[in-house]
Amino acid sequence: MGVPRGTRSCSFRAEAQASGTRTSGNRFGHPNQQGLPMTDAQPARYCPYCGAPVPGSPRYCFRCGAGQPGHQPADGPAGRLSRLRRPWSLVLIGVAVVLLVVAAVPLLSPRWLPDGPDDVARAYFEALAERDADKALAFLDPASRKPPDPPMLTDRILNDPGYTPPDEVEAEVQFSATDTSTVKVDYRINQGNGQLELTLTRKDDSTEWKIQNGLLSMALPRNDAGWETFLVSGAAVPATQERLELVFPGTYRIVATGNGIQEAPPITVWAGAGETDRLLVRLRPTVREAIEPQVRAYLDTCAESRELLPPRCPFGGRSDWPVTSLKWTITHYPTLKLQLTSTGAEAWVVGEAGEAEVTGRTSSPFTPDFAYRTTFSVFGFGRVIDGKTVFVPNH
Repeated sequence: MGVPRGTRSCSFRAEAQASGTRTSGNRFGHPNQQGLPMTDAQPARYCPYCGAPVPGSPRYCFRCGAGQPGHQPADGPAGRLSRLRRPWSLVLIGVAVVLLVVAAVPLLSPRWLPDGPDDVARAYFEALAERDADKALAFLDPASRKPPDPPMLTDRILNDPGYTPPDEVEAEVQFSATDTSTVKVDYRINQGNGQLELTLTRKDDSTEWKIQNGLLSMALPRNDAGWETFLVSGAAVPATQERLELVFPGTYRIVATGNGIQEAPPITVWAGAGETDRLLVRLRPTVREAIEPQVRAYLDTCAESRELLPPRCPFGGRSDWPVTSLKWTITHYPTLKLQLTSTGAEAWVVGEAGEAEVTGRTSSPFTPDFAYRTTFSVFGFGRVIDGKTVFVPNH
């Protein structure tokens, strides 16, 4: 006959207690990882109170906080106090971590991301100060940019030395509702003050504010002097164009080019200005340098003539008798004056107080030796032909 199951179990427990060996389970019946009995010398692998795995030999359970065998009596006062205190300390630690994370969120967020309409306005001008066109355009309503890619709204323009962004920007909300807002912006550029009233819109509270009128128009100088191109902060614009429709706020340096006779100092134009200053046109110094030797060469060619009245020349002689062996000499070259014409495409050339002498022989029995002195003036134009400054006489 076999031994009853109850008797066998009691015998096993009695033998284990007699030999000082604990069974392979805790008071909740959890076995160890190997499924073998645990001795007093072997560290606990599972908490005897909650059954949670306890790797190594910790002083307390990581789940319930109870003291572990070999460190603190589990049923003593210290063990019960440990079980009461440990979870609360974990809760306090968790609360502290949450508070630190919440406090760090604003620091970890991008500082340039705006919130209110005035923040958007300031961020827009900060992007201009950083000379970042793409960043600035991100704050604008795309519908305000027509055509979609205006040539002046690029990093190349903003990084040109001729562009100066607004500085000392102050933004103040004048009116604000759910979907629209008005912001007054004051700023300075060099020694001048500027002001804009920006309109911002959004669809609802969940969308970002967008600037509707952040781009300005700018008038170009009058082309009354035959210019071909205006360089606006390095960008070539046809001089026939009267204004630029879309530019960023700021000032732009304009240089007139494409005229070999005249030049003008650069001017600075504010974006948003209805009119610009006139260009102070002046003759290029290189024009006089090119014209003066050409006038002399022209007069020398006239002096090579063997006629008393050289054709297409500014001087000539008179005699009552035919003259032979004629010879012209320029005794004093005229002093030149150059002046731009009304169109600016060419220059007047006027030379005054020139002197010439002609000598020769006549058939007169009274004055066989002929000599005649005359004063003269030179008239003509200075023009650019095939890229060269050319004197064109007007005689």
